[in-house]
Amino acid sequence: MNWEFEKISYIFWLLLLPFLVWRVFVLYRWKKQKISQFADISLQKRIFRDVGLKKFVRNNILILCAFGLIVFGLINLLAGIEKKEVKREGIDMVFAIDVSNSMNAQDVAPSRMEKAKKIIDDIIGKLGGDRVGIVIFAGRAYSVMPLSNDYGAAELYLQNIGTQLITAQGTNVAAAVSEAANMLSQNNSTSKAIVLISDGEAHEGNISEAVDLAENKHITIYCVGVGTLQGAPIPMENDFGYSDYKKDQNGEVVLSKLEDNSLKKLASYTGGSYFYGGSSEEISTAVVHATSFLNKKEQSTSIAYDSKQFFQFFVGGALILLIIVSLTNYKHDFNI
Repeated sequence: MNWEFEKISYIFWLLLLPFLVWRVFVLYRWKKQKISQFADISLQKRIFRDVGLKKFVRNNILILCAFGLIVFGLINLLAGIEKKEVKREGIDMVFAIDVSNSMNAQDVAPSRMEKAKKIIDDIIGKLGGDRVGIVIFAGRAYSVMPLSNDYGAAELYLQNIGTQLITAQGTNVAAAVSEAANMLSQNNSTSKAIVLISDGEAHEGNISEAVDLAENKHITIYCVGVGTLQGAPIPMENDFGYSDYKKDQNGEVVLSKLEDNSLKKLASYTGGSYFYGGSSEEISTAVVHATSFLNKKEQSTSIAYDSKQFFQFFVGGALILLIIVSLTNYKHDFNI
């Protein structure tokens, strides 16, 4: 069996032991000398009958031993292999991302699309045992990533999402909820949530239909609004590859604004919450906190192998020694 220390740096605390032992014996000699100077041997027992120097030394030695054991507990002695069963608990969560052209607007830095992706990335970074999936939508909705515990894969999928992926324009929230619900229906034993991120503009589809579908599937929807009420023009690519802005039939630049009434209703009617404003970190923290109240079920069980730890024996021994010291007061005995 191979023995090793997990945190060997703590071993330097043991260098204090020789000094502490020396201090105890110096103090013992000093006490004994002072008692001898104060009174004759025949009077010492009467005057100092409640002081026992031998117990004083013994108890201090026990305390020093306890100190040494605690240090070894901190070092954490490892040996052998231990088989452990690891259980993952969480919910199923689908991110529905609006990829319509209006998400290119730059009224939030660097753009609505990039902020939406950053919010999702931050949420994923705060999750534990939850499974996640990704749906994109504009005039239509498509699944990009099925439910999985592979957060690294989710982040890779997220990097490649953009407004060029769906040519059919619009913001069909009902289609997004339907696509996400189909993904979530694969597992009925855990809580289900949809985190829908959109600017809410140019809604297509029936919101009440989306609400009914979510309620029937027992899905809670959390909506995040991106954009501002003041709005901004929508960057477009012209035939020459240069940046331009979307214009209406009269040649006027179209101003895209956040329209969040439907998002608020969708979240409210399904028992979720609506989030708007603040940094990506603040929004992601609020979303994770809100979803933490959903009932988490066991998602998976795996077997892990790890080194056996023996710190508990050292800490237990130190505790026993300290209990002995507390029960034996050196002032009850004079025997030197």
